[in-house]
Amino acid sequence: MDKCQSCNKIILSDYVFCPRCGNPLKPGYEAPATMGSGAACEDDAVRFFDLARNLSSADNIDQLLRKIGTAAESILQAERSAILLLDEQHENLYFKTATGEEILKKITIPISEGVAGWIARNRQPLIVNDPYSDSRFSPETDKKTGYKTKSIAGAPMIAGSELIGVVEVLNKKDGQFEKCDIDNLTGFAGLAAVSILNTRLRARQENILSNILDYLVMGSEAMGNAEGTSKGHTWEMARMASVMTKEMQLSEETRQTVHKAAMLHDVGFLGLENPQLLGFEIPPALPDEARFRLHPVIGSEMIKRIKPLAGAAPYIANHHRYKNGEGFPENISPASITPETEIISILEDYLTCRDKNKINFERYSGQVRNAFLKTVSD
Repeated sequence: MDKCQSCNKIILSDYVFCPRCGNPLKPGYEAPATMGSGAACEDDAVRFFDLARNLSSADNIDQLLRKIGTAAESILQAERSAILLLDEQHENLYFKTATGEEILKKITIPISEGVAGWIARNRQPLIVNDPYSDSRFSPETDKKTGYKTKSIAGAPMIAGSELIGVVEVLNKKDGQFEKCDIDNLTGFAGLAAVSILNTRLRARQENILSNILDYLVMGSEAMGNAEGTSKGHTWEMARMASVMTKEMQLSEETRQTVHKAAMLHDVGFLGLENPQLLGFEIPPALPDEARFRLHPVIGSEMIKRIKPLAGAAPYIANHHRYKNGEGFPENISPASITPETEIISILEDYLTCRDKNKINFERYSGQVRNAFLKTVSD
């Protein structure tokens, strides 16, 4: 499992910067700029790094960027803030987050225009304390919003060599923006760039993982006829598992892991077709029943090699094993059967048993049994 060498936070392998402390994780990238120097900025630096350490508490990128914008407003004593992103064509900036007018979210700014466009083109921070006397300023946004811009401080968001966008704060509440402000804002721009880049990488990774899951599930359903399951069996198990984990008040992380295990519990049938790829030697003359009993172990071996799915491997390995000692694989101690594993087991029994009256509920702990009965009765 990858960890940041600076703050020891567990991170995804695709991250370029640590989302907690901003430490660069790959060659060719620089750490986000820190706050300005001098006694006047010391308190601001403390607040800045407190924000950096707590960024991981944000639920999504919009919330995270709003936190950055709010903190920038507070530290720089500005009335408003905005984070603008560069579009895919690298021709326009659009407002990702902004305080003030809702109409801002519908406005795009060509990079050939305005202060934000100048910052993006030149990749340099900028202070404009008298915008209406500055040729770089475009009053079009003010005309559309009705807001009067009196002063601007802005900085480019850059990660490695990639321009992400621009961070701006508007209208200093007391006096004019100064060098210390631009140094501080450059630090916020670095944090925003890190956050956006990491989020994009993570979104790509999650999209790839989602497609892998779909293909694995479709394949395991196609190969899983040995259990006599019907089409859609896996999806129904995943749905019911989500209801049960919520009923049992399990943590969000555990709920997600159980959901993945429910979707992939029969993936071992795919591995049975090519066991040599996994390092298994299965005798050709092995009886069908014996081959069938191998699918939980093979499925577990397949999944534990995929880092984002590895937590589901024990549940997959034990989904035909019970606390009373029945089931397979036989070398699994009943004491190691957890409630999370039992969720997969009881749903497997329920969804594959043609006569529901023959399900042996004594195999399961009371907590799991009660959650299951509540799920099927709703």
